[in-house]
Amino acid sequence: MAYTSSSFKTRARTIDHLGREQIADCPTAISELWKNSYDAYATEVSLHLFDGNIDVAGLLDNGHGMNREEFENKWLTVGTESKTDGFEARPEDRNGLYPRPKQGQKGIGRLSSAALGPLLLLVSKRKDSRFVASLIDWRLFENPFIYLQDIRIPVTEFDHCYQLLEELPGMFDGLMGNIWGDSDDEARNQRLAEAWEMFSERELSVGVEADDTTKCRIENTLIEEVFTERHFNQWQVWRSEADHGTAMFVAGLQDALQALLSSTPLKEAEDYERSYRENFFQTLSNFTDPYSKKGEPATDNFDYSVTAWRGNLPDEILHKEKQFNIANLEDLEHIIEGSVDHEGYFKGRVKVFGEWVAEDYTVKPKQAYKTRKDTAFGPFHLRIGSYEDQIGNTSLPDDLHSMFKQQSELYSGLLVFRDGLRIMPYGRADSDYFRVEERRTKNAGMYFWSNRRMFGRVALTRESNPNLKDKAGREGFIDNKASKLFREIVENILIDVAKKHLGRYSETRKPTIEAIKEQKAQLKAEEDRKKLLSKERGRIRRSIKNNTSRLINHLQKLNELRQSAESRLSINTIDELQALKSEIDQLTEVTQSFSLSPIPPSLGRLEDDYRSYRRSELAAKEIIQQLTSAVNRAIAESQQKTDYEKATEIYRSKLASVNNSITKYATRGREMLSKQQTELDNLVKHCREQYKTVVENELEDLKLEKIPLSKVLTILDEEQEKVEIENAQKLSPYITALERINEEIDLEGLAIHSMNESTKYREELARLHSLAQLGVTVEIVGHELESLDLIIDSSLKSIAETQLNGEQKDYLKKANDAHLSLMEKLRFLSPLKLSGEKISKRISGQEIYNYVNDYFEEQFAKSDVVFSMTKSFASLFVHEYPSRIYPVFINLVNNALYWVQRTENEKRYITLDVNNNEIIVADNGPGVDSDDVEQLFTLFFTRKQRGGRGVGLYLSKQNLQAGGHKIRYETRENYKALPGANFAIEFKGVTHG
Repeated sequence: MAYTSSSFKTRARTIDHLGREQIADCPTAISELWKNSYDAYATEVSLHLFDGNIDVAGLLDNGHGMNREEFENKWLTVGTESKTDGFEARPEDRNGLYPRPKQGQKGIGRLSSAALGPLLLLVSKRKDSRFVASLIDWRLFENPFIYLQDIRIPVTEFDHCYQLLEELPGMFDGLMGNIWGDSDDEARNQRLAEAWEMFSERELSVGVEADDTTKCRIENTLIEEVFTERHFNQWQVWRSEADHGTAMFVAGLQDALQALLSSTPLKEAEDYERSYRENFFQTLSNFTDPYSKKGEPATDNFDYSVTAWRGNLPDEILHKEKQFNIANLEDLEHIIEGSVDHEGYFKGRVKVFGEWVAEDYTVKPKQAYKTRKDTAFGPFHLRIGSYEDQIGNTSLPDDLHSMFKQQSELYSGLLVFRDGLRIMPYGRADSDYFRVEERRTKNAGMYFWSNRRMFGRVALTRESNPNLKDKAGREGFIDNKASKLFREIVENILIDVAKKHLGRYSETRKPTIEAIKEQKAQLKAEEDRKKLLSKERGRIRRSIKNNTSRLINHLQKLNELRQSAESRLSINTIDELQALKSEIDQLTEVTQSFSLSPIPPSLGRLEDDYRSYRRSELAAKEIIQQLTSAVNRAIAESQQKTDYEKATEIYRSKLASVNNSITKYATRGREMLSKQQTELDNLVKHCREQYKTVVENELEDLKLEKIPLSKVLTILDEEQEKVEIENAQKLSPYITALERINEEIDLEGLAIHSMNESTKYREELARLHSLAQLGVTVEIVGHELESLDLIIDSSLKSIAETQLNGEQKDYLKKANDAHLSLMEKLRFLSPLKLSGEKISKRISGQEIYNYVNDYFEEQFAKSDVVFSMTKSFASLFVHEYPSRIYPVFINLVNNALYWVQRTENEKRYITLDVNNNEIIVADNGPGVDSDDVEQLFTLFFTRKQRGGRGVGLYLSKQNLQAGGHKIRYETRENYKALPGANFAIEFKGVTHG
């Protein structure tokens, strides 16, 4: 039987099938076009969106570009060999870059530009070649009655970029020939006319308006109003900043791109618009692999960005540098990273709660995979990180945890990259390729991982995994055996790490979280301490700033009242005296209002301001005390009323003042109670609704028989435990605080006291460390000086044996005297050394006096200081180590020597005395400020302007305490031996001869 041959006939609609209808969505289409730019060795690709009567998008790159021949024979030829395996770009086309693995596969990626909008203007420039431009209306290919060979695409060349505007009308006329026909081919014209007539009739039959048919919309395009210089100016080639590249300008943008031009904030946008914008960002924000390190597949020298232009104002929507990257991922508390070989074995390391717990972590495949060449998977690398959702469980600082929560809204997801560029749609919210969320619905606690708080990627190469091929619409891998095994391996790794280290059944999870909670409690206490300290310093700073001038004026008023008090106290009427008493009481209340107590242990830079303020406050209190004593005495001496009448009237006056103060506190208290009652009610309401909100969806699914009862019961148990813990953490502080108030415990006072005590002990510990270093240093220096003494002594004797003139002998004598004096001081200090002789001796007061006087004799004489002791001191005896006794007196007398020289007294005295069985070391210097007495024996506290280290008194107290002795500063005037500083030492077992 005879047969005839025939061939395929291709309708124009085929291009629409391969392009616009094939691609998954608009962001995926852009990613395909960016990959084309990457294959063209561009270093920059950008998408610019312009508003206007007709919205326009410009997709611009600086790749090697095309000339006319390449455009017609490659770009306009579907399924070209340029993207087939093994093709390498010519060196001159690489623009100085290393060879790049090709991203395109089927040679149809360029057709995805139809998914952006119907009208495309393509302009390209190869180095040393003319510009080539073409105008395409993709709506031509929607007509199912036109044959592909009847579509003619207008193409033109020109030498200068500005000539593009001149060429546009001619290209538009050529484009319209596909509607109206051309004069050179009548048969084609007839076919086109019939095709458009049939297409329009079909559209009208389904309800399309006569002026809205595809043909009418193409014909009504006013090309001169579509593309303008505003759009071209963003292209580097147009600005003469590059001499090669390709630009695609698309008019009549799809809804997804129009949504990006909206100025409405994302949270306020309509649901459909918000969905478009979120999907766009999720798809393109990590177009290149941000999680790779050196030596891993990555893309260098390729930047991408998206900018929306509203008028002349740019709004950068997306940029390569503004994404979550490897540095951020490495800050996560849970990380898996390593490589999988061609047999499915994972080898790498695992980080759990911030610690690398397994540096040689291995996960075996579920089975030994049997594959052929066309079904095998190849090696790949993965790096995945996550964090704990509950802030009470996380090892991260609160600010970092909060940052990750915010970033997860934008960048979370498990991505897949091939040769450094992203494979769609993996990592988007609507993709669960590795079934992470599916497993969570079964047992969230056991499987741990969640797409919404995962960051990371799987990285593979086309060369190692040729069987992992994209679907035609770029909706992920083709579902073949290689992709199934690839997915199973990744899932197996996630499950293994979750079960062993992160999930509910991990042996280490529970104790680790308990330790974290304990640590966080300590950190919270420390933060509260710092916050309270800062608050107290702020209070003092504000009080000093706001009250200093008022305090000075108040002090001046008190001084004036004191000056006039003598005449007013001499008045005869008791009523006037009681009026004066009332006035003084009011001034007393004002004086008390200037108090800054309680004072934190460290004021920092406020110290000097506080001292000045404190002196004025104490002066005011002293005047008030004097006035109060004087008026009380005058009232008591008055005979005009009985004592009971006097006291009763004063009582009534003070009672009114007390009640007035209570009323003020009560008003403030009721306001705070009302506020806290409202907050507590709101918190309780939230806690009551929380459990219901969490589980009501599962109950609804159970009602609809979507999930089994066993799963719902597990969820109810898990969520109850979680909510109970959260509620306790929220409500317990309220209850505890109220209980303490009920018990009349001053929480603020207690907190400040605890803070002061904590700070004091912390500082004490730090000082002890410093003191230990100081003691070691002194020992070393003392040893070195003793060694050097021998060398100096020998050298001086050698010089003395040589012939010297008179002047040289004088210099030698001075050097000898200085050397002898220095070594004498060292011998005096030898009992003070830590390593000094540890022999207890009976030491008399006379011996102590002689030791101190010999040490300071020259300084006493130079400073005109009289150093003395009483008979009672000379006759006492102490049984103790000299190294424990002598340093105390040396230090106390040294301090006294410093301060008596800073007094206006003509005569300077330092004396050793005994009072009430306590030894007194006294001087007639300025004494110690009352505010400094409490911290006088604190390490490193000093008021000396020079030469003071704040160590002596601390060491003196510690030395004496080691032997069971005590030292204090005497503040009682009647017990002082001299009017200046008086230190009282209580020796254990002191006797008198």
